Amino acid sequence: MFTPEICSELNFPDAVDTSLGLSSRNYCRRMQKCPAEDAELTAAIAASLGVTDVRITRALGKRGYDKVRVSVISNATYANDMFTYQQPFQYRWTDKVLSTGIVSVTPGATTTLTIGGQAYNIRLPKENEGVRGIILADPCFQSEWITCLYKSKFHTKKVHTSFLNAAFAHDDVSYWQILGDNFYDQDGFATSTWFAELSSATKSGFFSTVPGNHDFWVHGSPRLYTSKDQLGNGFMQFYGQDVIASVASPTAAPYDFVNNPDAQSTNAENLPPASNYFFYNKVGNVVFIGFSGAHRYATMTDYVREACDYAVSSQADSVFLLGHWNNLGDGADADATVPNFYQEMIKEPSCQPIAEKIRYFMGHKHCNLITQKDIGFMVGAQGMSDAQCGGAFGIPVVDTTEGRFRVYYFPLAQADQFDNSEEILACIQQHGVSGCYQLATVWADVPL
Repeated sequence: MFTPEICSELNFPDAVDTSLGLSSRNYCRRMQKCPAEDAELTAAIAASLGVTDVRITRALGKRGYDKVRVSVISNATYANDMFTYQQPFQYRWTDKVLSTGIVSVTPGATTTLTIGGQAYNIRLPKENEGVRGIILADPCFQSEWITCLYKSKFHTKKVHTSFLNAAFAHDDVSYWQILGDNFYDQDGFATSTWFAELSSATKSGFFSTVPGNHDFWVHGSPRLYTSKDQLGNGFMQFYGQDVIASVASPTAAPYDFVNNPDAQSTNAENLPPASNYFFYNKVGNVVFIGFSGAHRYATMTDYVREACDYAVSSQADSVFLLGHWNNLGDGADADATVPNFYQEMIKEPSCQPIAEKIRYFMGHKHCNLITQKDIGFMVGAQGMSDAQCGGAFGIPVVDTTEGRFRVYYFPLAQADQFDNSEEILACIQQHGVSGCYQLATVWADVPL
């Protein structure tokens, strides 16, 4: 998202003087079209270097309900018998090392793992028990590559991490998710500073994510591709998820590195296979199905059928389809937008028995709103601007307890209108999210 004057005056990418050897960010600064270096971000990056990061994600459904993937992201190999894969990141974000493995836990009880001297208390709800979770999309807090218009006005980094830490200090939340365009980060350093603000309790909650256009091409589109773009490579390793590729690989590698983004024939579409992003798993009574909208639906048909077979056999009360794009363009074909993927999915014979249980969540457009009553939801207003939505900022909590599907939207702020963030955070710190529903707007409340 360049400013109009950059697009008109510089005509990116053709006008860039590549002989200077500058990154797009520093070239933009040289042309005096981008803000100066963010000193606060630079300090945060320096402080986060060498910090061990931990990711707890659900294992792919076919591994069994009691399995989780535990990952450490650090600057060196982390010695622990639980890790079956310990390698430096390949291709992008190569200052980091991924150590990861599958661990068994006991549903309905707390399993404590100690990593780097820090205890992580993992509580997997009993299968088909009602659960609550937090879903974000398009979060931003820095403007190194893309302008995050409301980062200072809404204090997005502080509020997002404080909301999560307050929520997970209580036992009424089980999972949290980010649906793409994760921090608009090309090199991974800013992302690490955000995760460094999370508590061990938050990191013990089950995390999942799907990529957005900015996770492949930092400027948001294959038309604006640069050779430094991560093309989803840093993303798939940093978030440590258990995906289709994790069980398809004949080796211990959890991801398929077949496509080298630096190969001689590389281009903007030289992306890792879709199997590196597609997952299905379960928390409580909800099956989650996540996918990359940068890949055609046809490349994932078998995965969709497998996921639906799992949802049927596991007797899930609800199925949440998680994606990024709400419409085509910016690297997504028509059949890979979330609404169209949903329509294709419910036509599959294996998905038809659960068609009425499927809801979908997405971002891309920077709005928070209901897109299809009781079925479709957009959660992309997390600091970025949007002409239609006028600077909205809020966080939805999804609740499938008590035999109902409910979505509670916490309106944190609206540019130049109100700021409820302090009141909402104070309530959640004291009472947990389920004790603060009176401060939220009800987006959905229907029987499962």
